Amino acid sequence: MDRARRLRPAGAFAALLLTGASPPAPPDVAAVSGAWDIVLEGSHRKCRINLSLDAAGIGRALRFPAGCRRALPALREAGGWTIPERGALRLVDAMGEAALEFKPNGANRFVATTGTGETYRLEREEEARLAALPPPAPAPPIGVPQLTPVDPAKAPPAASLPGTYLVDRYTEREVCRLALMPTPLGGSGLYEARLLEGCRDQGLRTFDPLTWRYERGRLTLMARRGHEVTLISERDGHWRRDPEVGATLILRKAGP
Repeated sequence: MDRARRLRPAGAFAALLLTGASPPAPPDVAAVSGAWDIVLEGSHRKCRINLSLDAAGIGRALRFPAGCRRALPALREAGGWTIPERGALRLVDAMGEAALEFKPNGANRFVATTGTGETYRLEREEEARLAALPPPAPAPPIGVPQLTPVDPAKAPPAASLPGTYLVDRYTEREVCRLALMPTPLGGSGLYEARLLEGCRDQGLRTFDPLTWRYERGRLTLMARRGHEVTLISERDGHWRRDPEVGATLILRKAGP
């Protein structure tokens, strides 16, 4: 079986290639798995990805917030990763083709340059904190949404969140109903979330929210596959996605 056929997965995954020269990458998946930060140099664009040990297609699951697909073009189709051999780590698309090739650049740090000249860094959170500060980066491109500052002291109390919400794609236009359940799931800080019957929005059904959490004024919905959407409160019982990327998403509380 040739290399192209070996790399062909069963599902839709995405694209990055980490190829190790000296020093070699760790030889086993457990050493590479976990959280990494991927950063587009020369910008403020940065996303946290998680190299999960869960099996998925030809390799293992790659998880990150849904907004990363828009913030970092290299992640638009991302979804899986594998270590085909010592010194290499790949994240592949549905055809097994690589979009980026990273090379080691210090401990727990990799660098890749695309064909269009963009440079990406992949680094562990701990190493990122210890790294020397780079020169001031230019302002983000016009039109790239930024997080809205939230004052946790003025945010709605956590006890007010459970209940049924109308989900809008446009102001006052209901497409689905979402229930935020009040009972915590063990000691994880997570609560059950579920779409109610009759949801007419294919995107929300595909996202399939499974749990929710509330931290420092931000409500986060987590999908079955690990993707996340974060919302902030605009007024009592009214929440909007933040940052505002992709289609409009608003929650309006309908009742307890």
